[in-house]
Amino acid sequence: MSKVIGAIVGSVLLAGATLLSGGTLTAALIAGGLSLLGSAITALAQPGAGPRQAAETTLQLGESPRQALFGEAATAGSLLDAFNYGGDNGTDWEVLLIALADHECDSLRGFYVGDEYHVFGGNGAVSGFNSQLVVHFLPGTEAQAWPSFVTTYGPGWTADDNCAGVACIAVAYKADQPEQENPVWTSGRPNFLWVLRGMKCYQARKDSTVPGGSGSHRWNDPSTWEWTHNAIECRYQFQRGIYALNRIDDPDQLLLGRGLSAVEAPPERSIAPAVVCAEAVDLKAGGTEPRYSFNGLIGADEDFQTAEDYFAAATGGVILQTEGTVEVEPGQAKSVAAEIVDTDLLSLAPVKYEEFRGEADPEWVNTVFPGYVAPDQKYKMHTAPTRRVYADVIADRGPRNATPKIKHVTSNTQAQRIGEILRRMGRLTATATIPLGPRFAHLEEGDWIGWTSARHFGGGRKVWRIESIERDARWRSTLTLREISAAVFSWDADTDELTDTSEANQQTVPGVVNAPGEAAWSVTGGLSGGQPALLITGAIDNAYADTIRFEYRESGATTWIAAGEHGRDLTDKVISGLDAATAYDVSIRYIILTPTDRRIIGPATTGTPA
Repeated sequence: MSKVIGAIVGSVLLAGATLLSGGTLTAALIAGGLSLLGSAITALAQPGAGPRQAAETTLQLGESPRQALFGEAATAGSLLDAFNYGGDNGTDWEVLLIALADHECDSLRGFYVGDEYHVFGGNGAVSGFNSQLVVHFLPGTEAQAWPSFVTTYGPGWTADDNCAGVACIAVAYKADQPEQENPVWTSGRPNFLWVLRGMKCYQARKDSTVPGGSGSHRWNDPSTWEWTHNAIECRYQFQRGIYALNRIDDPDQLLLGRGLSAVEAPPERSIAPAVVCAEAVDLKAGGTEPRYSFNGLIGADEDFQTAEDYFAAATGGVILQTEGTVEVEPGQAKSVAAEIVDTDLLSLAPVKYEEFRGEADPEWVNTVFPGYVAPDQKYKMHTAPTRRVYADVIADRGPRNATPKIKHVTSNTQAQRIGEILRRMGRLTATATIPLGPRFAHLEEGDWIGWTSARHFGGGRKVWRIESIERDARWRSTLTLREISAAVFSWDADTDELTDTSEANQQTVPGVVNAPGEAAWSVTGGLSGGQPALLITGAIDNAYADTIRFEYRESGATTWIAAGEHGRDLTDKVISGLDAATAYDVSIRYIILTPTDRRIIGPATTGTPA
């Protein structure tokens, strides 16, 4: 097998401790490979770092699946070959040939040497390393060429073995001399992580031949394609397929993706959701960013459903089946497609309405810890600021957590927006299944409808998203619904965006509450069952309070007598069995539930009945 074919099928020439031809793989280099495997195990053990993410940022040895890199992301790549050259013993320089992605990439933005990031300034020696580091980037074109030190010293490598169609790196580093005054590699053999702008994609909204499009992009002319990190445009490219050397007219060259035709995946259907993804969102620090970007790798070993889940997760969206196709709809507010009332429901057909979700339902949440891949953390999984409103935690009698790991999002603020969508959706707990007649046969999955019901919610109106539809031969539809609201997708950078070091009001741990004033509670003397008593009336006036504690004592006494704790919905409290001739003080304290489940008792207020 030639090296060109070997690279295209993803073969790797180093496996375990096998020597390459000529014995040019030194024992030290083998040991370096084993240490790389060890670092992968360390990465897997890190909290929040999934196996897939750890693998992408660790140099892979052995057979590797084909990889497509969308947007801007980091990868350590897969080792194609390794050899030494130079010096008296031919061991001064060590060379790694690394495959990064199985397609042409737009550019190499930079790379990490250990934990230090360097902007890529072009092929050749890298400044700051005493001429002991050389990097060459091959973008994946058909005519690309290795640098001369590969074809001159690499065993078996010729100018024809250029790994056409595979984006590659040739990196060479020279070992420090034993007597070198200022050694370069003070931490031992270097390891690398490469940051790329990846695939050039066809973009239907830039194609004048597509309804709604405008521009020079053409699917059948890959030279017109451009780099993008628009989530829906990346998804559309995946739907149509990634082909070796962009040979889109040859089905045998399909490397990964679905390989659908324009009939199966109409390009015009991608335009509107791509526009949603491209919308500019204000940032608290100034400037804007696209609403939904997609940055990361998808491997040929991941099934289509997993890939669709990636695109839906990165857009805070849902996967829909509409008009015979599968689509990802980005999270967005929508107009209702129909209004219904109770009389629109088919007679005698079952109607199911549930106002609340079960304890085991993962969609009922009050706290979201959104994870994303952080460029400033060397592209490791990192947690964005927590999305939480403490009043919701109290209302739910405890935390209900969601911990999404959104591996194709590299923006802290985008992760926050998606996390907030999940949190707000978690507060809309109603679900329903309703039967409708043929008049509503035009409705589709993902449509929003308004339903006004005296029978189920007291004449109120709720907005619903259609989760699924079943139709019979007479065009009668059974709709499965979940509650929805346009407010789920609203965003104000000034009030909603949080930082890692300071949190907005909704995240501030509530302190000890103030004493309720006279306007909140009143204490009067009276009779209960013919016995002297104190009647306490009022309402809890603190959003974070969980329960109320009542105590009383004879005026002037030092010891309080417990009269019980009650839920926050209490409006009247009677303390009976008292002496009608005695004046009493009453203490009313609020008890709040903090995130750590500690109870904090607010200060008392007192009152003496007349």
